[in-house]
Amino acid sequence: MNQLINQWRRIFSDDGRGDKDFSDQEERLRKAQSELKAAAESLGRAADLLADFIKAKL
Repeated sequence: MNQLINQWRRIFSDDGRGDKDFSDQEERLRKAQSELKAAAESLGRAADLLADFIKAKL
């Protein structure tokens, strides 16, 4: 029971001191995500072209 009360105290008394800033990591992740999305779209286009090429040869 004391653990529950202590947890509630920690939640309500947290004023943000000592929090870490993850802005740089978040920005790198956003950039990597956009590059990955562009690569996936490019791969999809290449797959479509290859499928069309194979169909044309048959």
